[in-house]
Amino acid sequence: MLAYKQNLTIKNPKHLELSDLPLKAGQQVEVIILVKEDATVINPAQTYTDSEWEELKSDERRELETQYVLNNPVLMKQISDQSEWFNVSANQLDIED
Repeated sequence: MLAYKQNLTIKNPKHLELSDLPLKAGQQVEVIILVKEDATVINPAQTYTDSEWEELKSDERRELETQYVLNNPVLMKQISDQSEWFNVSANQLDIED
């Protein structure tokens, strides 16, 4: 089986366009989509000046801090190593699917 790789940025999640493929019309293919992990983790402390950070509402600061931790694989590994995890359903969180 031959494999061809293209790196794309999704512009419209309802439509994916592959172009310039080395294939013939009518040729059968199997498509597998791999989502790239974002390697860049933005630290909000480096994004805002001290005065800008202080001007944010406390819930905004908490949200930025939470997103930083959740998107930082090193911090998540540390949390995982020191924590006991368990599954929680959407129903338990009162979230509708």
